Amino acid sequence: MRSIGQVFPVIFFLVAALVSLTTMTRMVEEQRTQIGTMKALGYGKYAIASKYLLYAFLATVGGSILGILIGEKILPLVIINGYGIMYKGMMNNIQIRYEFKFAMIAAGAATVCTVGATIFSCYRALAETPASLMRPPAPKEGKRILLERIPFFWKHLNFTWKSTLRNLFRYKKRFFMTIFGISGSMALMLVGFGLRDSIMDIARRQYQELQHYTGTIIDDEDATDKERQELDEFLKNNSQIERYTHVQFTKMSVPRNKSNISVYVYVPENLETFNKDVTLQDRKTKEKYKLTDAGTVISEKTATLTGLKVGDTMTITKDGKNYETKIAAVTENYMGHYIYMTGNVYEQTFGEKPNYSATVFTVKEEYKESESEVGNEILKHPAALSISYTSSLEAQLHRMLGALDTVIIVLIISAGMLAFVVLYNLNNVNITERQRELATLKVLGFYDTEVSAYVYRENVILTFIGVLAGAVFGIFLHRYIIRTVEVDAVMFGRNINPVSFLYCGLLTIGFSMIVNLFMHQKLKKIDLLESLKSV
Repeated sequence: MRSIGQVFPVIFFLVAALVSLTTMTRMVEEQRTQIGTMKALGYGKYAIASKYLLYAFLATVGGSILGILIGEKILPLVIINGYGIMYKGMMNNIQIRYEFKFAMIAAGAATVCTVGATIFSCYRALAETPASLMRPPAPKEGKRILLERIPFFWKHLNFTWKSTLRNLFRYKKRFFMTIFGISGSMALMLVGFGLRDSIMDIARRQYQELQHYTGTIIDDEDATDKERQELDEFLKNNSQIERYTHVQFTKMSVPRNKSNISVYVYVPENLETFNKDVTLQDRKTKEKYKLTDAGTVISEKTATLTGLKVGDTMTITKDGKNYETKIAAVTENYMGHYIYMTGNVYEQTFGEKPNYSATVFTVKEEYKESESEVGNEILKHPAALSISYTSSLEAQLHRMLGALDTVIIVLIISAGMLAFVVLYNLNNVNITERQRELATLKVLGFYDTEVSAYVYRENVILTFIGVLAGAVFGIFLHRYIIRTVEVDAVMFGRNINPVSFLYCGLLTIGFSMIVNLFMHQKLKKIDLLESLKSV
């Protein structure tokens, strides 16, 4: 959560700064005549700029106060409600206080972004003479573009598409600002969906794709040999149980810099049954491994934290003594730290035979729904002390991770709203800057729909480029965040499901289409006489 809180605000503020820059640029451009008139009447640059700076400052302060009063109450409440699933009774005692430090940081950053953007916008306008300011700005000069130097491509385009492509490269500032805004919003949405894919999938991957057994029976240390034999006979002859094997499941530790990592040493008695109970594989290549006497197999997260790889020697601490073993493979694993070894490797490493004090069993597929009843029958035997079901562990993990789902949804909605604001603002600026050009097209006989399509083509191209750039940026941002939000005992997935790319792309394109509908109404209301009277 801390890592998410450190990365997302930075990107939000960068995109917000872009919105502020475009808004203030549009405001200054719309009031060029007033600025020129005030300069001609003798007003100084600072006196003129102070009007816009004060406007930006008051708008930022007002927005900051509203955001602090509402945001510091509602958003924490939504997130805490999500975590209430994980911590029962939490909502009864929680108190949400205003954090003055964070409020000042956010308000200060917003003020710097907005006022800085205003200074930048005013600087260019105030550098001009009063006479040039009181005249409409000259249109951007058209130039040959790179695509025109590719005859095979260019000669097959009609006039409309040639004009569209030239306009894209003629307004370079808008081109890059639009792509940056859309790609930033797309990347934020993709990270939100990607976090959901990576986090919510680990329970299924761990307890369905990697560990296939139903449960683990912890043997009673005080049980007699006869009682243990009776339990074995029951497991062997029960028609509802598909297979079982005895294992040693011992908690030990592995040194990591100045601290230790708690690991579970898993030693199966029957390797054939173990191969059906646990899948050992490489996460990236999906290459399957077998547990052999060549060495131990360790989980990927353990290897990452200790900096070890295949062929290295691992130190394991047991009862205060250090033992060494060779790493034969690194396997995909998401929950906890596991070290798998055969009985022979265990004996070679620790100088003693394994103590098989637990039993792993698997219920037949047709009896999965009644696994607790099978467990109750097992617990009737004195040799069985307790049972841990993988389905219970999976359900518990789902409940815990469900708390993050609320946080991720908030991130996705916030990124989506930001994408809409960016698209609307940039399109508004685009129409304002080209009002005379669009009015000329109307005078020449273009219908409203044709003028709108003239602008929409540019928006569609920029949106698609922004979506593609955002997908690439989102992948790298997702990888960074997913590595930083992990705790030592858990490895989240590194995957973003293809459907998440589709959702993010469709949402961004959908926002673009909605903005185009709004812009169509504005294009219809362009005053031809007002736009062209100063030509």
